Amino acid sequence: MAKFCPYCGNPVKQTDKYCIICGKPMLTDISKTEKKSDRKESKIREEIRDEGKIEEAEELKEEKKEEILDIELKVEKKSKKSKEKREIKSLPEDVKEQMVYYIEYNDIQLNKKVLSDRLNEISKSTKDPRYEYDIAFKKEITIKLEAIKTLIGELKQKESVIKQNLEEPFIVQRITNDIDTKIFQLENLAREHKLHKVDRESFEKLRDKYKQEKLDLENQRDDLTEGMKLWIQDLKLEKAELSGDRKLNKGRFHAKEISEEEFKANDKDFDLKLKKIKIKIETLEKLTK
Repeated sequence: MAKFCPYCGNPVKQTDKYCIICGKPMLTDISKTEKKSDRKESKIREEIRDEGKIEEAEELKEEKKEEILDIELKVEKKSKKSKEKREIKSLPEDVKEQMVYYIEYNDIQLNKKVLSDRLNEISKSTKDPRYEYDIAFKKEITIKLEAIKTLIGELKQKESVIKQNLEEPFIVQRITNDIDTKIFQLENLAREHKLHKVDRESFEKLRDKYKQEKLDLENQRDDLTEGMKLWIQDLKLEKAELSGDRKLNKGRFHAKEISEEEFKANDKDFDLKLKKIKIKIETLEKLTK
């Protein structure tokens, strides 16, 4: 059977190991052992290459794990710092005391108005014809009028005591005023430096001092207002519960579980309690500004 060179296509002899034309070796002369060895070597190379890829993949995987761990640690630290930052300090006792004074003062104003309205209502009874000839009726009205006048007098006396203990303006407003003073000092210092009335070294020292004092005041004010806002939230929750109870009272009346007289008495009580809570909320909200 004729034999041809696989490279150049020229005829060669069966015994030729190389092509006499192009000089390249004949593939058929490569032993099976050599071919097998080459295949084995190729396979080993592929396995080594695959192992290299696996190792590389494992290394990348470990690197990713480390990156993820770093990110998780950073997130955890950030979250911890954020929680610490959000932690609200408890209000100082002297501040709480002043807040109670302000609430009581405004509560007295509400009670005085309620008693004043009641006094006007009862005073109308003095125009009733019975007041002139019915001794028992007149005595009853007189007792009620005197009782209300006494209560109003007691409230005025209590109001006077509270006003003596009341610190005005409230601490939050005082701190805000101090912050405004620091802002003015910083602005004035900048102007003085710009006009060369203050040397650079003095300017920088005073600027840093005023900035730090301003920051300390702002942090103090923030701590106070955050604590007060928590109190406001509790009061709003109490107000919502009272509103729910008031609606329940109305529902019980419509369902004829309670009498009209009992319903009106309860409703009046709920109304007064809601007004008092509203006064507290409004007082605290005003004090936080």
